[in-house]
Amino acid sequence: MNHCGTCTACCRVFHIPEFNKPAGKWCDHCDIGKGCKIYEARPKACREFACLWLQSQTRENPHERLAPELRPDRSKVVLSPSTNPNIIGATTMPGAPDAWNRPAMYAFLASLVERGLGVAIGRPLAATHLKWTRKGFTEVEMTPPDENGMQWSKEDE
Repeated sequence: MNHCGTCTACCRVFHIPEFNKPAGKWCDHCDIGKGCKIYEARPKACREFACLWLQSQTRENPHERLAPELRPDRSKVVLSPSTNPNIIGATTMPGAPDAWNRPAMYAFLASLVERGLGVAIGRPLAATHLKWTRKGFTEVEMTPPDENGMQWSKEDE
């Protein structure tokens, strides 16, 4: 069962190693705005991924669910955990690099920062990301993508 509804944003912004699909390009198996054409046979990376908006929709308390306007296809920002538990990824959709700065998304990201989390904001495959913490904004250089499409902050090297 597809719990994402008509959202297919992750099918564009992330690399899918099993298909050699680069980040920033639509997956060949994506029926844009409808879902995955091979949903039952989708690769492990797709089966295991759930953006923060989708994760929030399973919370019992409706007040803990992210608002509909923060859904990635509407906000143009895919929020996801990173390999650092203190940093949330905010990947903007191609063509919408400033989507994180729209009022609803900005307010949500600011609330994360107020709670002590950092936010890494950037386009797919960007050489730099904007890191937002309680100390403010800093530009962070990113590594080139590895074989799995992952990028790392060069400050973590």
